Amino acid sequence: MFRFLPISSRLSTTKSVSGPHLTPLLRHYSAQTTVRQHTLADINKLYNSKTPISVVTAHDYITGRLADASKVDIVLIGDSLAMVAKGFPSTLEIPFDDYYYSCLSVLRGISSKYVIADLPFGSFESSLEKCVESAMKLMKLGKIGSLKIEGSYEFTREISRLIQLGIPVTGHIGLQPQKFNALGGYKVQGKLSTDAVELYKQALFLQDLGCSMLVLECIPYKLAKFLTDNLRIPTIGIGAGQGTSAQVLVMSDLLGMLNEKSAKFVKPYMNFNELGLNAVNSYSEDVKSHAFPNDHTHGYVMKDQEFEDFVELAKHIRPT
Repeated sequence: MFRFLPISSRLSTTKSVSGPHLTPLLRHYSAQTTVRQHTLADINKLYNSKTPISVVTAHDYITGRLADASKVDIVLIGDSLAMVAKGFPSTLEIPFDDYYYSCLSVLRGISSKYVIADLPFGSFESSLEKCVESAMKLMKLGKIGSLKIEGSYEFTREISRLIQLGIPVTGHIGLQPQKFNALGGYKVQGKLSTDAVELYKQALFLQDLGCSMLVLECIPYKLAKFLTDNLRIPTIGIGAGQGTSAQVLVMSDLLGMLNEKSAKFVKPYMNFNELGLNAVNSYSEDVKSHAFPNDHTHGYVMKDQEFEDFVELAKHIRPT
């Protein structure tokens, strides 16, 4: 009777076996065994060791691949893509399907990073059933490790139900872009002592509810550090100083992709817009000056005899 060897044994014998039929097999096993996507346990190890955690947003396949190849720890598919990738004036207008397909694009570029995805405005607020439906649709994409919900007390049922279903939830307090109309715009939150107390209560509430992490957006850095020091879960800061467990920036902001003034809390690490525009202009100038394409460098060769034969054959074809 033929006996199948374990995969490891079969792979260890390939040096003495030849034949092209092994290549697809080895590629299959390699793809299955060499890449491990990080989990919430990996993030908690960083948190427990007090290692600063880096987070960056991604909004399509290219930025997903870039983030996955980088040294960052977490990729957030933020609903900020509504503004930076889709051209909406706020995060409120993007339809759920648009956001869903953007997640699909990002996830095609992800193989190893831990991923958090937003529940965009209108996809979870109207009913518990709607929230669960949207959450399950996103989680079925695979590779998403947590869903982020803006708010606290008002979404107690929704957050609790998702956690009961085994879906890790990342909370989000402080400035909540989905509520910018009620907040009077994109303003710093928690500057008054009474407001700071309320944020502290919300943070403790979300922690006790079972949230795995908590985003603190646009709050004073002293308050952000106090919250972080008094919580048992990682905090992700944006515009909240260096005292949080993690920092997040929007990819287009840190790369300077858009020709717009950055928020105070953003540090642009390059001016991609200027560099990209210069490159596109150089391309256009090369085309107009016949510097690009170069037939010998960028073109494909046809043997002289074949071309001469073609010319003779073409003589018998009448142009329409």
